[in-house]
Amino acid sequence: MLKISEMAKLANTTRRTLIFYDQENIFKPSKKTEAGYRYYDYNQLYDLMFILGLRSLDIPIAEIKAIKIHSKGVPAPQLLNAQNKIDKKIDELIKIQNVINKKIEDQSVIEDTPLYQPKIEQRIKTIFWCSRQSVSCTEEEVAQLFSEFYKQLDSLAVMDTAKSGFLTTLSVNNPNGYAEASFRIIKEKIDSDHKVFIPIMEKNAGSYACILVENNEAGIHQGLTKLKSFCQKNKLKTADYLWQLNSGATLIETGASKYGWLEFAIFNEKIE
Repeated sequence: MLKISEMAKLANTTRRTLIFYDQENIFKPSKKTEAGYRYYDYNQLYDLMFILGLRSLDIPIAEIKAIKIHSKGVPAPQLLNAQNKIDKKIDELIKIQNVINKKIEDQSVIEDTPLYQPKIEQRIKTIFWCSRQSVSCTEEEVAQLFSEFYKQLDSLAVMDTAKSGFLTTLSVNNPNGYAEASFRIIKEKIDSDHKVFIPIMEKNAGSYACILVENNEAGIHQGLTKLKSFCQKNKLKTADYLWQLNSGATLIETGASKYGWLEFAIFNEKIE
């Protein structure tokens, strides 16, 4: 677990801020000793960075609480008030507006798209910024990569999760190798007011074997197993890279949304 000073450093904030958030009951440590020492899990980093992004736009603590409480349901009046404030600010606040709209859109998309049903989809060419390649797959490594990657972008980038996720070195025929596979954090490259010196990765246009899954270990393994059977049955040859793309506007654990797409580029498409 992380000490309060370690979590503050990882999120590029201060120890005093974390104490304040704890007292305001908006971001609490995973563990607090009888002596008052605070300890945090690595998975808490993503929630903290979302809160910091909202605070950088002067969104009140009360409205942030409302956004967190209602993030999985129909937007509450507090969310609509926050969106009205966003409309009054031009460049940075438009990004927040898009995030809120994306939350609403994602709910209907998930309802209309069945989970764990492999299919072939056409994808357009997309350019991603990418992190360095991971050394290990521990929570610490993911959190460190996430922090390192998003610090190079503007303060709102972590909130705009459209077309973000991971690029994992993995064959469709090796679902059991996922836990040990190396990966990069990726985010769609967008126009920026300042130069961003981050490596880029191109996702080619074409056919992809895809499946929508729950973004947890069990859900991803189930999805990969179904994709393996689907590709073998239809004699599909795929690239040895797995694109994991978030399908939601809120990150929950290990830098991922609740649901996500698993996609392998197809070299041939001869379904019998």
